[in-house]
Amino acid sequence: MILDSGICSVFHPQDMSLSGEMPRPGYQLLTVGWYGELSFETAPARPTEGRRELKTDNRIRILQCRAIKQDDVVVLRELASFSDRSADDVVYRIARAFHGTDEKTAEPISDLSLEVYQP
Repeated sequence: MILDSGICSVFHPQDMSLSGEMPRPGYQLLTVGWYGELSFETAPARPTEGRRELKTDNRIRILQCRAIKQDDVVVLRELASFSDRSADDVVYRIARAFHGTDEKTAEPISDLSLEVYQP
């Protein structure tokens, strides 16, 4: 798959306070790179008992970054820091991250299922 839909920035939530201070939430930049948009369903076709239902607002593929985990956040443009985002930027929370290989090219990839998030 060609990753030509745009550039995204992925951030990991972390406590930015110094020792002894009140907790101060912040975000550390994990990776910036090109992404490709994937097809997705907004609701599962066959929900089953005991399964966590996920709401999906977007789904993208990036070059593999195994440091990415569930609950990290994504902005679909290039940012040097999370505080650089504008009011127009949509912030997504990663609901599911799949790390594997592209079926056609055998390149290592990460597929990210995203939901809109208000930090």
